[in-house]
Amino acid sequence: MDRWFLKPDYVDMEQLKKLRDKYRTIFFFNGNAGGGILRPEVLPYVDMFFNKSLFKDKSLYQKVLYGDELFTEHYHIDHGINDPDPRKREVITDLSLADKLKVGWNIGIGDFPKLKLRQRSAVFFARTVNAKCVRPFHKNVTVPDRFPENKGLFDIHARWGGPKRPTLLFHRNIMLDKIRDNPRFLTGKVPQNQYNKEIKNCKITLSPFGWGEVCFRDFEAVLNGSLLLKPEMGHLETWPDIFVPYETYVPFDWDGKDLVQKGEYYLGNEAERNRIVHNAFDVFISQARTIDDRLESILGLIKN
Repeated sequence: MDRWFLKPDYVDMEQLKKLRDKYRTIFFFNGNAGGGILRPEVLPYVDMFFNKSLFKDKSLYQKVLYGDELFTEHYHIDHGINDPDPRKREVITDLSLADKLKVGWNIGIGDFPKLKLRQRSAVFFARTVNAKCVRPFHKNVTVPDRFPENKGLFDIHARWGGPKRPTLLFHRNIMLDKIRDNPRFLTGKVPQNQYNKEIKNCKITLSPFGWGEVCFRDFEAVLNGSLLLKPEMGHLETWPDIFVPYETYVPFDWDGKDLVQKGEYYLGNEAERNRIVHNAFDVFISQARTIDDRLESILGLIKN
């Protein structure tokens, strides 16, 4: 089962009970962007629950987090940011249920660079006609076998929009406030094609959190030989994992206190920057090539 089974505001518990009675094994693949588990009431009715990312500290799933994620909780508590009509989610009352939580794979297993027209067309036909209409838009993804050529024409790529929810948007606005009027950062919105061309030739890519911590921009940076500069990710478990501090990315404080300092340091230290971007590329490629084995190992769990 996947996340489309979940309704916007409730879980069909009667249907879940019927499925539990009918099937010996049920695996749930959740598409939530962050580490939060938005519908923990599903857990008693499934054998395993796969998320793109998980909190390393499983006790966090017993707490109500404002805005569903650890970083939105931080901005609510420490900065007083509130969302309109916030939802109060269920929590895991029995921590033993957290043993069912597993990491599947994140959006790093995907097609880069993103092409909006193809993506939006596929979504449109899938929703208005049927899923079979998506096939002509599908492209087999090949993992590159050589490090990309990055000419370093630009310093730091920092172009993004933002989710309108205040606890999410505040995070991105903090970053923009820190780099405002700094000529070393490319900011503002541009067409997708220009965005793709720029990120291929940026020395550093600044990638804030979005709906969740892991973003397309993280992998766009790594696949283009651009240093990933990102808020600290130590609370999260995910795969592919390109978030090893100072080995595959450079972390900075969630409030951006050391953002500009870190950016300027690595702009001025080409050897260290190159070491990290090569590490990141090698780590990502080695993991991405094992997706078939990872899927087989997940399916193999059904037998047990």
